[in-house]
Amino acid sequence: MKLLKTSLLLAAAASQLEATDFRLTYTPILTGVWARGTNLGASATGIVGINTSLIPSPGNDSSLAAPGWLTSFSLTVSGVTGTASYLNGTYTLADVNDVNWNSSSAIDFSTQIIGQSGFGWFSYNLKTRQTGPHSHGVGDSELYDDDHELNLELTSFSLAGPSGVTDFADWMSSVNNQNRVYAAGTTLASLPLEGAHHRPMMSFDRMGKDAQFWATGDFGSSSRVRDVKVTSGEFGVNKDIAPNTLAGIAIGRGQQNQDLALDGSNDVRGNYVLGEIDYRPFGGQWIVSLLGMVGSWDAKINRGYSNGGSTDYSLGQTDITSRSARLRVDAPVLFSVGGFGFSPYASYAVTQTVVEAYTEAGGALPASYDEQEHNATEARLGVMATKAFNDKLKLIVSVEGIHRFDGAGPALTGQDITGSVGFSLPGQAPRPDCVRLGIDVDYKLAADTLLNLSAHASTVGEVADVSGAISIRRAF
Repeated sequence: MKLLKTSLLLAAAASQLEATDFRLTYTPILTGVWARGTNLGASATGIVGINTSLIPSPGNDSSLAAPGWLTSFSLTVSGVTGTASYLNGTYTLADVNDVNWNSSSAIDFSTQIIGQSGFGWFSYNLKTRQTGPHSHGVGDSELYDDDHELNLELTSFSLAGPSGVTDFADWMSSVNNQNRVYAAGTTLASLPLEGAHHRPMMSFDRMGKDAQFWATGDFGSSSRVRDVKVTSGEFGVNKDIAPNTLAGIAIGRGQQNQDLALDGSNDVRGNYVLGEIDYRPFGGQWIVSLLGMVGSWDAKINRGYSNGGSTDYSLGQTDITSRSARLRVDAPVLFSVGGFGFSPYASYAVTQTVVEAYTEAGGALPASYDEQEHNATEARLGVMATKAFNDKLKLIVSVEGIHRFDGAGPALTGQDITGSVGFSLPGQAPRPDCVRLGIDVDYKLAADTLLNLSAHASTVGEVADVSGAISIRRAF
């Protein structure tokens, strides 16, 4: 049975679902069902989408067409034989008419509805494939066509999920964790951009040469909102290509590890290429820099979920591509206090992340996921306070405000492996603002060799809680 996909909105607690799928199961009231003397032995199963915020609960509704709270419908009748066999088949929302709902008290939609105190009835008729003067339809308790009558009893009316799922909200919560795959691609792109490359190349001492080789290592860690550890390393070279113009290129590798619920895990790693061009307008102290980066990452996801009282795991693997561009302007020192020269800067960055579609393997209840794509945009406005203690040692303290302009991330859509339950989970909106404090130490190990150490700490936002970088730069 092919289900018409229904949007599932997962609340913050990942336990209350609106515009939700419910599974209906019917069995004959009698072991033998009569229709012109034929034992039909029929049954029916279906899934309906109900917007639980619109359906009267408590309350009642009666309509000669599908009401607004009935968002999708798919019912498959089977086992009808003889002259009434035309009643077999799958009925959709377009076939629904004469819908009735009644409850005398609020219904708990997270569990079995039949048998709850206050539940009255959920009934409807469907247009059958037979035409003519006969009265015919399918209802919650019967399927009939004049003297072709099949008595059915609605035996199950509860939150739908893949066959075998006993806690659908928990299963959906584990599926929603897959949104972190997209987040990993964005994080891996931003770590080197705002770590080892948080300053333009021209801001480092050129040591009297027109070219430099560098090797860097970055790390980032978050634990206040999510448990994430990310690392990257690269090597590159830059050279003066024209008066007041510097260009550089680097290749690197990054990795992110994240723990998921029920001992699940998310491991993303891959390679990137980075290029930067810096320019000093009119030979002054201003620096205008343009940086671009392309990363290709391989994600391996071990999703844990409850299944029949135990924990099961399904494994997924997919490719992620991230593309970033950043334009930054650094102003010269505007004033000095206590030996520190204060210079402002501003930047604007765009990062596009694409997660390819994939299907899990293993476990009892795997799922497949559609492609995700999103553009994250942010601006940074900050100031650096720089002090040179001597020819070898320089200290830089920075503080910057970060603002995200993009809204919610990409929706997570797909279905369970059987295709019986489709889902569409909304993307998470980024925390729009945070503040980051940084410190840099530049130390000359030799006349042509520079060591740079940097560390950053941030308020809660979309950047790492803490991060650091180390680089060695050799001029030649």
